Order: sequence, then structure tokens, then C-alpha cells
Amino acid sequence: MRFTRWTGALAVATVTLAACQKAESPEQAASRMQAEADSAGPAIAAQNARWMRYANANQVDSVVELYTTDAVLLPPNTPAATDRAGIRASLAATMVPGGVITLTTASLAVNGPLAIERGTWTYAIPAQGKTPAMNVAGKFLVHWRKVDGQWLFAEDIWNNDAPMAPPPPAPRRSR
Repeated sequence: MRFTRWTGALAVATVTLAACQKAESPEQAASRMQAEADSAGPAIAAQNARWMRYANANQVDSVVELYTTDAVLLPPNTPAATDRAGIRASLAATMVPGGVITLTTASLAVNGPLAIERGTWTYAIPAQGKTPAMNVAGKFLVHWRKVDGQWLFAEDIWNNDAPMAPPPPAPRRSR
């Protein structure tokens, strides 16, 4: 019985103390989140460097390990990949041997174990057979999640800056 009273008293004290805490002001939240971004930034930059190094070496399995087990990949013009096997297949289809991809972070917002990164990418693709060399560029948005102390890609979306190809001409009607 005594244990139950102490447990109840401890629960009431905890709830009371929590209720007395002042809510974080918008300025305090912004300051805290900036400090968290400053702290997480080097680790996320290191993960991006690994991603580029693995992708440029065509090491798809190593790239996939940088994603959470329940990650979602949202590549352009194809369906979403919703697990590591799908991510592996999607990335394998887009990586070109000898291609060089570069990621550049424009902004990073961090709130506890979650982060959002926005940036740009370039991809230099070497000539392959009858296909000439190409340089493409675009932008990306990544939702990061800190899992067991490591920042991992949770959601990854990118698109190309090139304009869409025009639609084919309408068929001519015969008279």
C-alpha cells in the first residue's frame, strides 16, 4: 500500500511540475532549432558526402544503408519506392557508371530527432554508346531522422530543373 501511495504522489508531482513549465516562445524555439541545426549539420554533411561517394562509385547497396528501414524515395517520373528493396531498384536504375553527382545544401532545419534539408544537385553523366554526355541539375528535399544516434534519409525527393519536353504534335486529320 505504501508503494502505491508513493507512486501516486510521484505521478501527481511529475504532472504538476510539467504543467508549471512555461511554453517555449517562438524566439526560444527558433534559437533552439538553430543550435540543433548547427550541431547536426556536420553529421548530415558527412552522410551526404558518403551518399555522393557511394553513388559516384555505383555502390547502390552502400547508398541504401543510409536510408531508414521504412524510408520513402520519391524520384521524378516514377512511382515512389517505399522500402529498401524498392529504393535499391530505383537508385540502381538511375545511377550511371562514371556519373558524378554533387549535392549542395541550401538550408537545414532541425527539431530534435527530425531534420529537413533543402538543396540542389548536379549530375554529370558520361557519354554511353550513342547517348552523348549530359549535365543535368535540379533540387531536392530530404526528411532526415536520427536513429540510434545516426542521421538517416527518411524521405527523399528530387526533380530536374530542365523544362518538360513538349507534347508530340497532334495527328493530322485526313480529308
